[in-house]
Parts: sequence; C-alpha cells; structure tokens
Amino acid sequence: MSLWSMTKLVTQPVAANGRTTRRGLYRRLAAFAPAGAVLAAACGLSSATAPASSGKRPAAAPVEITFDTWYEAVTQPIVPLFAKFEQEHNIKITYSLSASNRSMDRYTAWYVAGTAPDVVNGDNFSWSQFYNSGVILEITDYLKRDKIDLTKQYALMGSEIWCGKTYAMPFDADPRAVYYNKTLLRQAGAPDPWDDLKGQWTFDDMLSMMVKTAKVTGSSGTDVYGVHMGYTGMSESNGMFVWSYGGTWADFQKMRYTLDSKESLDAHSYVLDWYNKRLVIPNSVVSELGGGEKPFGLGRAVFRVRAAASQSVIKKEVAESFDWDIVFFPSKTKPGPGITIVSGNPHTISKSTKHPDESYEFVKWLAGDDVQGFWAREKIQLPTLKKWQETFTKDPNRHVHVFADIYKHPYGIHFRHNNLVKHYNEYGSEIAKVFDGTRGMADFLKDFNQRINQEVEYGDCLPYKGMQVPIRP
Repeated sequence: MSLWSMTKLVTQPVAANGRTTRRGLYRRLAAFAPAGAVLAAACGLSSATAPASSGKRPAAAPVEITFDTWYEAVTQPIVPLFAKFEQEHNIKITYSLSASNRSMDRYTAWYVAGTAPDVVNGDNFSWSQFYNSGVILEITDYLKRDKIDLTKQYALMGSEIWCGKTYAMPFDADPRAVYYNKTLLRQAGAPDPWDDLKGQWTFDDMLSMMVKTAKVTGSSGTDVYGVHMGYTGMSESNGMFVWSYGGTWADFQKMRYTLDSKESLDAHSYVLDWYNKRLVIPNSVVSELGGGEKPFGLGRAVFRVRAAASQSVIKKEVAESFDWDIVFFPSKTKPGPGITIVSGNPHTISKSTKHPDESYEFVKWLAGDDVQGFWAREKIQLPTLKKWQETFTKDPNRHVHVFADIYKHPYGIHFRHNNLVKHYNEYGSEIAKVFDGTRGMADFLKDFNQRINQEVEYGDCLPYKGMQVPIRP
C-alpha cells in the first residue's frame, strides 16, 4: 500500500464535520497492517553493542527504552552524549537513526499493532492524526510536576500542544530566513541587505539586487540566478509571501484554506513575475546541480530562502569560496521584516510504552541543557530552549541572531491537519503547471482552494482555538 493510501485510511472521516473516531480508525487500520510489516517495524531497531553478560543480573539493571528518529543532521552529533544520560538515569537507549525512518506506513503499522518504539521523532507535518487517535502519551502532568512551561521556555513549532493537551517535547527550532552571497552583490554594485539597508529591506529591494547581479554575472539570470527558494511550496516559500502581503493562505480558526484571497493572488503573482524574469532558479536546474544547498554553495544563486538547520550545511558547501551572511525574510514595505514560517521536530512518547517515566526523562533531556547547550556551543542547530539561543547566535562574522530574533516579530506556522502533506504535495504538482505557462494563477488558486477545503480533517476539536496566525508576540 502506498504512503498516502495508508494515510488516507488513517484519516478517513466518519462524519461530515471532518472528525475521525479512534474506534473507527483502529477498525480500518487493522485490516491493512500485515503481521510481517508490523513485526519488521517492531524489530528493525539497531542497538549499540551491549556489555558482555556476567551471567548474573545486576542488582539495579538499567531500564531499556527504544528510540527511533530520521533526523540524522542534528541527532548524530549528540549520540556520544547518550552515555552521560544513561549513567545518570540508569536507562539504556537502544536507537535507530536513519533518514529512511521517516515513513508513514511504518509509523501507522506500529501504532495499529501497539509495537511502536518508546520515543519517536516522526513526521511533524502528519503527527496530529496520531494525537487524535489516542496513541501518543500526553505529557501535560509531567511538565506541571517539573514546572516546565513550554510556551515561555521554548521556541515552539505549532503542534506540541494540541487541543489544549501537550503531546510533544520540543527538540529544535527551525525558522526560515534568507542566506545571501555578499561577494556577488559587491561585484554587481548592488546594495547589501545589512551593510547598506541595515536589515530593513523589501521584496522590491531584493528584486533590484537580483536584476543587477544577473546583468553583471550572468545572461538574463541563466548562469547566476537571483534566488533559490521553494516557489512551488504552499507554506515555504509562497505562504511567506502571502503573509507578508498582509493576507493568509489558511484560516487556522475556521480550519480552512484561503489561497483564493486577493492578497494570496497578488503575492503568488509577484513570485510568478520573478520566475518569468528568470530570477528564480528552476527546480530542474536545482536537481542538475545536486539539490539541497548545492546551488547556493556553488555561487549559482545570490539568495537562498531556507531554514536555520541549513546553516551547518551551507558552511560546508561554501567553505572559503565567497563571503555570505543571513538576513530576515524581506517585507512588502518597510519597516520590519516580512513574515516567515517557523518549524521544528519534537519528540513523542508512544502510549503503548512500558516505561513512560523513563521515556519522559529521555525526551526532557533531549530538550534540556546537555543537548541544547551542546548545540549552542558547537553551532550545530538553533536550540529550542530559549536560554541557549544567545550562545548559538553569537557570531562576529554573520548575523546569526536573525534566527532567534524571528520569534520577536510576527511569524507563521504550518497549517497541520490530517491531510496536510497530501495537500502540500498536490499543490506543488499543480502550481508547476502555472509556472510552465499551461495554466492561469487565479484559476488554479480558486479551483485548488475549493477542492482541498473539502478534505480538511482534524479530529474532534479545533486544535488552534484562540490562536491567531501569523502569531504576533
């Protein structure tokens, strides 16, 4: 069964209001969870080498908890720290760390069978359906006991707290900003977003810089493009343009899309104009250059709109090739930055765990001083624990503080619901027809918005009740 066939099964509505019952979910899923798939998922965890047995059980044998994550980029560097946690808590961590672990088929088989690992870093876009079905352990009482206030102490990504209950412990903060090539701007005689504009810049400023750079260093943008960004992405980057235009692409209170609003059409049309002027690097060229951060690292794009987690990769790709910096996403009009999106990848505890206390101690540790402080000092990733963000952002060469400062300005979050990823993927495929000139933007936004609003499914409550998005601190 394909990924989205399984996902559709998970979220199949049973009522016109878009709500799914837990009993109905299990009934439907049970028929599609082959025993072999469940056993493979349950047994597919790798483990660090266990110490040789002496033949006698220790007086205080460590509790073993299993941990599954796909998030190699920032988790692999902290694996050596696990030994400290294990020693201090008398807990053994058996883990599987691989990018291929991010699989909705795999997750679904686990939760249907009750064989999920104790702690999981899953797909943050899709996890709400597992909250709704009651297979994730609520940690609200643990946090109250430990006097941890997530909303005050952490930079959140928008679904740790779902329907008034806390299900996920923060791990990383991943806001979006703009990386830029200072060397190319100097060569083109274009202003620098920081040196000349003091970080106060607009879309039209960015457009002017891209045009000047293309004239000096390339042929109509063919050799050196203006920007590498997700121009076929609903939330990133197009949704960021919509918010910055004063509109919304989704109404979080009413749980419906608003892609057909005037502001949305204006913002999308502006991005299309950039593309038609050959200032946006096409996805096909990105692939030819190796994808990821390669286009920016090779000097083939002046600007790169991407996440905080990309910084370590960009450092490696650029090396000493050129000078670069980081600036806020631009606004439509000055002053202040535009409205970007923030995200993150929190950890959850499976409700089927036999070791809820120990699992909670592990996710708390991952969100605590040992890990967050290590990230900050080693410049690996923006900590979600706010007290460590200043350490991470101290950089005499670049404006890394932008990533932490984003949370001081209005910002957006992903519009999570049971069919989110399906809609993101369909949006990307359909809007590509607009960019290749075979369909009009207005017709696409109207028709697509109407269709996907019929497929918004979110459980038995309004998850964002009382929250206005963009969020205004």
